[in-house]
Amino acid sequence: MKREVAVGFQLPTDNVYAVGGWCAAEMAFDNANSAAADLELPVAIKMVPIVDGRNAETALPAARAFAARDDAIAVLGPTNSAMAVITQEVYHDAGLLQLSSEASSPLLTARGYKNFFRTVANDEHQGRALAQAAVKYIGARRIAVLNEDSAWGEPIARIFAAEATRLGQPPVLHYGFGEKENALDFDALIEATIAAAPDLVYFAIYWNKTHIIAHRLRDRGLEAVFLGSDALKPYEFLEVPSLDTHKPFHSLAGIDPRVAPSAKKFLLELADKFPVMLGAPQYAAEAYDCANLIIESVRRATSVDREGVLSAMQRIQSFDGAIGEVRFDTNGDLVDPEIGLFQSADGQRNYLGRISDLVSDKN
Repeated sequence: MKREVAVGFQLPTDNVYAVGGWCAAEMAFDNANSAAADLELPVAIKMVPIVDGRNAETALPAARAFAARDDAIAVLGPTNSAMAVITQEVYHDAGLLQLSSEASSPLLTARGYKNFFRTVANDEHQGRALAQAAVKYIGARRIAVLNEDSAWGEPIARIFAAEATRLGQPPVLHYGFGEKENALDFDALIEATIAAAPDLVYFAIYWNKTHIIAHRLRDRGLEAVFLGSDALKPYEFLEVPSLDTHKPFHSLAGIDPRVAPSAKKFLLELADKFPVMLGAPQYAAEAYDCANLIIESVRRATSVDREGVLSAMQRIQSFDGAIGEVRFDTNGDLVDPEIGLFQSADGQRNYLGRISDLVSDKN
């Protein structure tokens, strides 16, 4: 019987099959384990949940507990930037290879850690692309920027505002969360936004709070276009059907597996094994590639331990994945990542194309 090694997956809940990334990664590891002889894997790989509850007091002990395991060789996740920033040092200090399919904060690759890689675009790319979509594609002239005070919300809002300014449209309002907003008191934010009279509102806020803000702004008669990033899940939340004059837009810092040729085989397998995930398969293909990169690192490793697996990953220059060709720069960020633009209508997200292509058509 082969020795078993553990790959942790840091995620917010122990209901793992509610997380698309877990489902996709499980597919990859099941495939590798069932075909281990063909892949020449000397070990069996099992996936272990690291439940962070989106809370630092829960996340840090959970990360440390996994890092202390003798059989741990790598980590997937976390699925959001705030938890990734909090726990990244734990995995780095433990010498564990870490790949994330969703954590996009620039802070994660600015630290210089050589064990961290991600298959989602850095928010340096996403924030700039969103500003280009706002100015060049949507044609906004009076932009309001609203952001939460998280490790994701503040940086991407600053990047967006700086790029909009560079493009000649400095925001007429940049409003960051304080104590009131974190306590769900949005009165001051609503009044400031209405007073600014924007024609576009950019939300760097997670979907649950933005759902409230979007409806309140529409109720006050604001007709501005709403634009959000990939943290706005479920995607239809920005819609206020009875009051919208413009259908809202949002970005995705990755591929749409429904239309990407490279993801066809992956999507068919996901449909067969986890059909419930087809409604919103965001970042499932990215997680699938993260898991397969770990499998490839295990296959190439001279010794299947933390050091050997990490060293093998660092030597991979290119990988043919579900998201297409995967290449990393020296910081562990994707080279030439895709940022897609979508427009929501009737609860459905409609892919418009890569932002880089959409804005080039406007030049």
